[in-house]
Amino acid sequence: MRSSLSIAQRDLLLQELTEVAAEMGAKMDAERQPWPPSDHSRYNWASEYHHPCKKHLVHCRLVWQERHQMDVRGRWRTDEGMSKEWDVKKWLGTAGYEITRSQEKFNTDMKGLEKYKSLRISGKIDGASPLNRKFSPPFEHLREVPAEVKTVSPHYWNSTKTIEDLKRHPKFWIQKIPSQLNTYMVFMRKPVGLLIIATFGMKPRIIPMLFDFDLWERDSIVARSVNYYVRMKKYPEPMPFDPTTCGLCSFNHICKPLHSTGLVEISEINQIELEMYLELKDQRDEFNREKARLIGTKDKPGIYHGKNALKDDIEIKTIKYPQKAYEYPDNIKEKHRVDDITVVKTTIERISP
Repeated sequence: MRSSLSIAQRDLLLQELTEVAAEMGAKMDAERQPWPPSDHSRYNWASEYHHPCKKHLVHCRLVWQERHQMDVRGRWRTDEGMSKEWDVKKWLGTAGYEITRSQEKFNTDMKGLEKYKSLRISGKIDGASPLNRKFSPPFEHLREVPAEVKTVSPHYWNSTKTIEDLKRHPKFWIQKIPSQLNTYMVFMRKPVGLLIIATFGMKPRIIPMLFDFDLWERDSIVARSVNYYVRMKKYPEPMPFDPTTCGLCSFNHICKPLHSTGLVEISEINQIELEMYLELKDQRDEFNREKARLIGTKDKPGIYHGKNALKDDIEIKTIKYPQKAYEYPDNIKEKHRVDDITVVKTTIERISP
């Protein structure tokens, strides 16, 4: 449809519609419920206490009321994560693995957990997953295990394939996840648990985890140390400044070392540029992974390495050419020709019209 509007009319219409779009977005933001800080004064929370900064954990106990509320972007992420968690539970239930005991609360003051009372740990599990099979002795009485559902950004999907990936992950909020599930195994007195990782557009990844005694011991030491500082109403030294951890800390407004870090301000325009840069980086990383899978090298050939093919306007083309190979024998300064080798170069391109 050819427009009969003048340039001025088009600009005016677009301006007014842009204002409507902004109003719609603001009203959607307003529907995100506030997320005030929770009272952490009595216990170390299972979802928190593997945090890399002990001072942060003591802040959570002593001055939890001063914790910054989650901003609107965080509330959008949280709402999306909760929706995805319910989707995963529904899918599992449809497949015959209905999650029970959802959001059941535990703490180390409860009956049966008296030996851990001094740790002052609490938690709320996502649920327990049935196993729907009889295990071999001595685990024949195992009927259900704790299950934790986590949603990760698509950026981290390929770096969260195993429990070890999560334990060594460079992002602290992902590195905390195994500790949380490990703690729920203690609460439920189970030797194993299931971690279910979800992201958008992918089938959830279900990862078994054995109870990690060493991880529990390390986390227990942190819990005892935090409890000591809470009793004394004192604070440990903060961790060495880390832009990610300290920048995302909800107590950074009262943690004095952060004020002398010299962080520069980033404008909204520059943030868009940074987002675009990271998207390009992700695309490059994904491209390199696919190139390795489809083409590869002579040492680790991919599916089409050394092949020629044509499908519609996509051409797989391989060229081979000789190349002289040399080596530098010991104690001989000049290179020595060994032999001719054949170089194989495969490309995948779209044929120009």
